[in-house]
Amino acid sequence: MRYRSYEDLSDCIRRNVWKVPQDVDLIVGVPRSGMIAALMLAELLNKRCADLDAFIEGREMGCGGRRRLMREAGLDDATTVRRRKVLVLDDTVFFGNAMRKARERLSPLEGQYDIIYGCVYAEGRNAKQMVDIWLEDIWREGEKMWLYEWNVLHHYEKKTQSSMWDIDGLVCKDPPDDRDTPAYEAYLPDAVPMIIPTTHVGAFVTYRLEKYRGVTEAWLHGHGIDYDELLMFDAPDRDVRNSMMSPAKYKAQLYRQAAWAKLFVESSAHQAERIFQLAGKPVWCYENGRMYK
Repeated sequence: MRYRSYEDLSDCIRRNVWKVPQDVDLIVGVPRSGMIAALMLAELLNKRCADLDAFIEGREMGCGGRRRLMREAGLDDATTVRRRKVLVLDDTVFFGNAMRKARERLSPLEGQYDIIYGCVYAEGRNAKQMVDIWLEDIWREGEKMWLYEWNVLHHYEKKTQSSMWDIDGLVCKDPPDDRDTPAYEAYLPDAVPMIIPTTHVGAFVTYRLEKYRGVTEAWLHGHGIDYDELLMFDAPDRDVRNSMMSPAKYKAQLYRQAAWAKLFVESSAHQAERIFQLAGKPVWCYENGRMYK
């Protein structure tokens, strides 16, 4: 499982900032994830920043308290020549579809601005041919597409269909008390939502008791969540469940047995590390943004 975190992204930008021409005056992010990289780079270089639509419409983000410094550097005057060099930046380029669309949209402006195109990670075989600059070439023969912390939870359909997800602490807020009490049972139908998956999930694996299947299914369906399986612990009560198996061991066992599952998305750092150790398969942790592999 190839993975890059926000920390990796920030580190890559810092290490390779020398590759960005110093006379770039404006950094334009390709929505959505390109905006993350664009903002990081703009903050580092103290440059103006905009998203693609804002740039086309002639709008840019404000500078806050650093406006005077940018004005003194010649970056705050719309008539200055230096303002005309623009870097259009995406986080990654694989097939290059997003970059091609950006070029098409900006083609009417090429006579007004000196526009160059770039990415942080050149991920595809031909990625470097689609941009003017790249910060890191991560393409390797025979290796598959990467996962990134900023899109691991909302990746394309094929990825989420081959993943298992935890529920409590991830899809919804952890119950205040997981004992079989009236307060716990009252919480389940109105659990506070957190990360609602936007594509079809292969399976949800929860340490909740099987007797709460009805209310759990109703909550998932009520929030428009699509999935294939809901796996719950089949025990009469919490004490029996806890005497049988820990949550990490339970999840690892199901994950290990599911040959189709390539990734487990877990809420707890302690459990994520243990699930990886027991299952021997990649686990991504929401609590610390770490990929255990």
